[in-house]
Amino acid sequence: MDTTTGSGGGAESGRTSLVTGGTGGIGRAVAMRLARRGDRVIIVGRDRERGEAVVAALHAIHPARHLFLPADLSLLADTDRVATLIAASTRRLDAAVFCAGVLSTIPEWTEEGLERALALNYLSRFLLARRLIPLLRAAPSGRLVLVANAGRYKDSLDFDDLQHRRGRRGLAVSGRTQFANDLLAVELAERLIGTRVEVTCVFPGVTRTEVFRNAVGLPRLVRLAVPLLQHLIRQTPEEAAETPAYLAGDERATGTNGMFFGPRRKVIAVPERASNPERRRLLWEASEALAAPYLANLAGTGGVAAARPSAGSPPAAA
Repeated sequence: MDTTTGSGGGAESGRTSLVTGGTGGIGRAVAMRLARRGDRVIIVGRDRERGEAVVAALHAIHPARHLFLPADLSLLADTDRVATLIAASTRRLDAAVFCAGVLSTIPEWTEEGLERALALNYLSRFLLARRLIPLLRAAPSGRLVLVANAGRYKDSLDFDDLQHRRGRRGLAVSGRTQFANDLLAVELAERLIGTRVEVTCVFPGVTRTEVFRNAVGLPRLVRLAVPLLQHLIRQTPEEAAETPAYLAGDERATGTNGMFFGPRRKVIAVPERASNPERRRLLWEASEALAAPYLANLAGTGGVAAARPSAGSPPAAA
């Protein structure tokens, strides 16, 4: 198994949480906060050296069997592989916090033929959620937290060109993936009504991270201005992690299923466009088609409902 672990105990009966993008920025800060709560933390990221350093830092906070799993989440095959490793490492997940993402203003395509920003920012989350919901349902109170922009982007999804082959450059390249997270949060929350799993979407606020430095396609002048922008941004990753970590691990966050949040736990009204049943259906069906090779064996595993619950129907078994 291709993993890096921290030494120490960590009873399986305790909490286990997953953080993607956990090797830096907000993801790393979320992982640290969860470790301080006493969680065993599994982090997923691309950089092995940084991953090992985070595991060491987690162990210094709370000795447990913390785990680093290297993966490129812009590839569905690698996302599926790491989901299998996660399932092999724990009998339950108390929380999954999806932080991995990229800011891109130009479309790029992976070896799988998928537009990279869509694959990393959205499709990997769809697939991980589908694969890991049975583990979340095994927890007393499973929490799925999507760290995105939570209602800040308009609906710019083109289902006739989901891979943006004909789309323009600009913020819409990433913006449509952020809106896809809005739709996913609302759809998953509805499909999980009656279970012990709660889904939330969080905009943590503009934060002093490497997001601009690592952005794809920013104009040269903007890149030159990045050091100044970083200096002007006051919020640290540790501050930005407060709301996602709260939703992932605090008993007071019970009853938040389907809700959107901003910085400092501020509740954000879910936009009508994110609740649109037809747009949610189209995205769900398109996502299932793209991820089909990795969803074939999920039937009967305790995942999401095959269809949205209809009015008056009994809730799903917990």
